[in-house]
Amino acid sequence: MEEVKFVLKTLVFTMLLIVLSQVKVGGASIEAYAFRWLQRSTVSQYVQSAAAGGAMALKNLTVHVKDGVVSTVDGFQEGSHEKAVR
Repeated sequence: MEEVKFVLKTLVFTMLLIVLSQVKVGGASIEAYAFRWLQRSTVSQYVQSAAAGGAMALKNLTVHVKDGVVSTVDGFQEGSHEKAVR
């Protein structure tokens, strides 16, 4: 029963937060102000640069793995061709 109470309290809190974030102050909603602040904060810039580095590392990894698999498959195909010709 405690779990149900927790879920209901969390649901009410979330709905209240969503409704309050839609209040307009000075022509823009509180949500828009919060979003702009999060985009311009130094922490988000560090996270963005780390994410860009991680994406680059994943891209390089997939390129190297693909090249390795292609060269291995090509090597097997050349070997099987030589065996078939004999």
